[in-house]
Parts: sequence; C-alpha cells; structure tokens
Amino acid sequence: MGSQNSDLDLMAAVQRGDASAFEQLLVKYNKNIVNFIYKFVNNIGEAEELAQEVFLKIYMARHSYEPRAPFSSWLYRIAANEGIKAAVKGRRLFFRSRRRDTGEHENILESIPDVRQNAEHTLAGNETAQIVQKAISSLPKKEKLAIVLRRYQGLSYEEIAEVMNCTEGAVKTYIHRGKLRLREFMLPYIAKGLI
Repeated sequence: MGSQNSDLDLMAAVQRGDASAFEQLLVKYNKNIVNFIYKFVNNIGEAEELAQEVFLKIYMARHSYEPRAPFSSWLYRIAANEGIKAAVKGRRLFFRSRRRDTGEHENILESIPDVRQNAEHTLAGNETAQIVQKAISSLPKKEKLAIVLRRYQGLSYEEIAEVMNCTEGAVKTYIHRGKLRLREFMLPYIAKGLI
C-alpha cells in the first residue's frame, strides 16, 4: 500500500511538472518494464527501446492520468499494449524468462566447468525453453497476457484485472484455461522425456 501511495504521490508531482519525480518512477519501474516487454519481443535492445516509448507515453499523458487504479496497473497496461503491438508487427510472440548465474565459487577448481556436462545441460535447457516458448506462444492473446503478468511479473489478480481491463474472475479464468492448454501442449513432450 505504501508503494502505491508513493507512486500516486510521485505521479501527482509529475503532473505538477516535477521532473525528479518522473525520474524516480523511471528508476523504480524501468527494469521491470524492460523485462516484461522482453517476454514479447525476445530482443533486449528492442525491449529497452519499447520501454522508453512506454515512459514517453506516460510522460505525455501525465495530465490525463487519474488515480483510479494503482499507477503500476496503468503502466503495465501501456507496456502490454506496446509489447503486443511490437510482437504482432514482428509476427512473433515470445515469452522467455532471463536467468543469470551470480553465484561465486570458493575453490578455483570448482569454477572450472566440465564442458561436456555444461553443453548437455545447456542444450537440454535450451530445448526445454523452446518447448515452453512454443507452448506459451500457442495460447490465445488474453490467456498469454494473464499468465505472463502473473508468472513472470508477479502481479496480483486484482492488478492483472486492472491491466487487462476486466474482472478478477475473468483473469482467473484466463489463467486456468491457459494452464490447461499449456499442460495439454506439453504432455507429448513429457511422455517422450523431452521435458
């Protein structure tokens, strides 16, 4: 709740012309918006450009913003529209999560990888990621969006409903149907031991 009030206060300051308030919102949300859009376009450079477009739209529409819903819902709605538009324009809808290994090794010998094991693991991970990507890409647009907002962005059902401009019940239905379709899509791969 404190975050929402903070966002509303910052946005009110932006409406009054406070550039530092806008910069605070940008710093707070930029990484999340880039990662969110990345799931649509699968290109970090394009995701960063689209995130800039989102924040430009936020700034340009600052005077029309009314705090009826959390700022983050308004922000994600604009980001979702930009991501979907870019994905459709590029005739793709990719949804991948990016992972980074930041662990440090205590023993230098442990930090030398066994190339054969890593190659097999990487290949298996890439194949699994491609299967999951295909599965998510096969979903209808609303199911896809609801699942990505819930799974990858961690939004609540209420926040997703705000972003998608629908009821929480509809969001739950989209997510439930999406999960059923994903399970159905992936069963043959699981049966073959590919996942």
